[in-house]
Amino acid sequence: FFYGIEMVKDKTTKETFTDDESERLLRGFLSKALYDAGLYCRADDRGDPVIQLSPPLICDQSHFDEMEQILRAVLTEAWTHI
Repeated sequence: FFYGIEMVKDKTTKETFTDDESERLLRGFLSKALYDAGLYCRADDRGDPVIQLSPPLICDQSHFDEMEQILRAVLTEAWTHI
């Protein structure tokens, strides 16, 4: 299974990031920050920015909870890089 988290600038309006913002966010920060935090995933910048996750099929709720905690922490920090 694959999960994708589409990154938008404004959740309400679905406003997307500019090309420069996407570049700074995905390549300049997110990929390495998520990896360093222990979440092995792919930040895809083809089109709108997306974080792609592919957890093992044997994941249980505690694994998903840990992924959520890592994502929340790193994405919160990411806003300072935009």
